Amino acid sequence: MPMPETQRAELERFPPVLLALLMAELAAGNHIVELGHGFPAAPIGAYALLASPVTTRPRTPDAQIRFHDYNTPTHSGRFTDATGHFFVLEPPHPPEPEPNMDEIRARSRQPRVLPEPVAGSPAYTRFRKSMEIDYEKWREGIGYDLDAIHEAGEADRQSIELLMLGREPGDWRDIEALAALGTEKTGRKLKAILAGSNNELKQHVIRYAPHLVSPEGRKQTLIRALEEAVFYYGLSQALDEVVHYHPPEVMDALFRGALRREGEVAVHFAARIFYLHGKSQEPFDWNHRAFFLRFHAPLGPEREAVFRQLCEQTGADAGRYLARP
Repeated sequence: MPMPETQRAELERFPPVLLALLMAELAAGNHIVELGHGFPAAPIGAYALLASPVTTRPRTPDAQIRFHDYNTPTHSGRFTDATGHFFVLEPPHPPEPEPNMDEIRARSRQPRVLPEPVAGSPAYTRFRKSMEIDYEKWREGIGYDLDAIHEAGEADRQSIELLMLGREPGDWRDIEALAALGTEKTGRKLKAILAGSNNELKQHVIRYAPHLVSPEGRKQTLIRALEEAVFYYGLSQALDEVVHYHPPEVMDALFRGALRREGEVAVHFAARIFYLHGKSQEPFDWNHRAFFLRFHAPLGPEREAVFRQLCEQTGADAGRYLARP
């Protein structure tokens, strides 16, 4: 499909590697349904949302293109280059099909996967009841009843293990419970999460099961979260983690993000950098809020100017970050 003339000037601003991808997709019959300048594109960049998933190259990263599959309500696959200013986006994944009545009847005839609690022992019942998270528990950050795990007999522990292995982890509570069980099977499940793409859950594994993570794995997981994660989906946990764990490579990721990530993220990166260099009293010090908010500036000269000030005040070499593409 040829490039629409109304979009040609805008698309020609894309980096060559992403423009080549778009041209290949248009030639293969795909088409662009939306050109925009909001998230995930940087203020000086843009995104092109395709009508269909990419077929002309693997949906994996390589030396020139970064790729991640987020499956947000607005898009799924996200292709960009090293600068992260422009993006080629795929449409959201289709919803799972509704099961038909034959499938529902077949499932209803299957034996129960989760065993019942052992008669006379309240541990399993207590634990399962604690998994009912209401608004109050969510707001107060109350997890599952880990004491029930520790007090359970062998039969109840096996029942709780089956319960946890039979569900997809949703948040930190599931990771904490899997780690508390500490069995070979729950360990394998936690390792599978570490090998996956969910930055939020990976950060929770690092917190609750650090023995499963090598020093290099911990570092690379944190760097990837700082580069790719968004608030409420892994970035908040990563920012908490850097307060306690910030080897040089992680500090580099913070400086790169303060210079090149979207404004609301760069603000918090700058605040962490200030704190870790002893220039503020807490991870987001409101005494310096006015300075941090200047990182909402668009990528380009304004952002570079405030970034230079950040480097001057923390003793960092701004040139080593500004010189990178």
